[in-house]
Amino acid sequence: MDSDTPENVSRARVYALRALEEYHRKARPIMSILREVETPSEYSDETRIHTNSLAAGVIKHLNTIDFLIARGLGARKPSQLDARERSRLRLAVFECRWFGTTLETLSDEYLKEDTRMVSVVRKAIEVDIDRATQRLSAASKLSVRYSHPSFMVETLLDNLPEDDVLELLKANNGGRHYYIRANKFKEGHEIMPSIASELGAIIEPDDDIQGLYRVTRNIDKIVASKSFREGDILIHDKASVLIVHALDLKPGDVVWDSCAAPGQKTQLIAEQVVPSGRVVASERYANRLRIAKERSNLLESANVEWLHADASKSPVRNVRKILIDAPCSSTGTLNSHPYYKWRLNKQTLLGIMSVQNKILDGIIERFSDRPGTEIVYATCSVLPHEGESQIDSVLNRHKIELLDVGIPGSIGYPGFECSKSVRRLFPHKHATSGFFIARFRITD
Repeated sequence: MDSDTPENVSRARVYALRALEEYHRKARPIMSILREVETPSEYSDETRIHTNSLAAGVIKHLNTIDFLIARGLGARKPSQLDARERSRLRLAVFECRWFGTTLETLSDEYLKEDTRMVSVVRKAIEVDIDRATQRLSAASKLSVRYSHPSFMVETLLDNLPEDDVLELLKANNGGRHYYIRANKFKEGHEIMPSIASELGAIIEPDDDIQGLYRVTRNIDKIVASKSFREGDILIHDKASVLIVHALDLKPGDVVWDSCAAPGQKTQLIAEQVVPSGRVVASERYANRLRIAKERSNLLESANVEWLHADASKSPVRNVRKILIDAPCSSTGTLNSHPYYKWRLNKQTLLGIMSVQNKILDGIIERFSDRPGTEIVYATCSVLPHEGESQIDSVLNRHKIELLDVGIPGSIGYPGFECSKSVRRLFPHKHATSGFFIARFRITD
């Protein structure tokens, strides 16, 4: 970065190393760890940005980096490395291979405690990945080359053309798409585009959603602004906005947002049902509920009632439209949260699916005596287990009918009963987070 001084870069490496050591000991979201290692007295914006790019970059490409390190170690196994050794090697390989930093420069920063590691890094960065993976299965090759869990790659190859899978993996390793919109409960929301421009952000109106703008440059200017801090300007992913549009809301509707925190969709629902409508927003976890309520108050959402409740036990009755934005693997947000791909395995996925099943069954059964109730089910996931499979399952167990989702996107993965009636949004196709969206009605 042009604004980086040698002191800032060196300090960033220290913080990134500290964060990665903590990640190695206790696998947690890297951005949470990074917030904990910040020291305000000496932590400039430039240092923070560079620290984040180093540590998050390593996590984003972790599978590939560890593959290269294993080749560099030779007979020695990566499992024999302690947290500090492994973190130093990961950072050195990442900077050399992805940033083009010279090994000589990094030797003094990461490897001076053990000069033997210099030869390990040298061997690692010289590995020809194409040659080294040529005998692996197709899924394993892509897993190493694009740093994704092989289970996830196998699933995607089973459901998408290989070209699409490649583009999706690349998009997951790229940057996030940012969108903003005005908070319609705040005065002056009509001039939000001019405010964003005055802040120095470059924006363009979205083709599908009136009032939504894609930020093509300088999102940091918006994040740092008073307008953002006070809730006048909202960052809201396009896929998330489309989920609310799938509810087909009218002023006066009473809506239950059943898994509401952090409350972005709740806010948009509230804006669309004024003046006489209202939103019942429930959240199972007390801390998430508290944060969401505080945010809702800041945004001046007067027509939202917050409940501390488990959606699977259906504490709400007198509504006609329900949003189930279910807990999920978050595999649709890997470009901004790469940690999620490394917590994913079949056991974890089965646990997530069980929660989704309980919520779907609980709500549908609770409203089975209220035919006509409409439900939108959404997951921020690119896996069919959390989308098409779940909808096919409830179609077979309950009296429901699928409705037109009414939003742009791709149809569902092929081979499912619901495929043509549901929508999928992908980072590489639609410049959004990855989401599955279905809409259905309870019948007699």
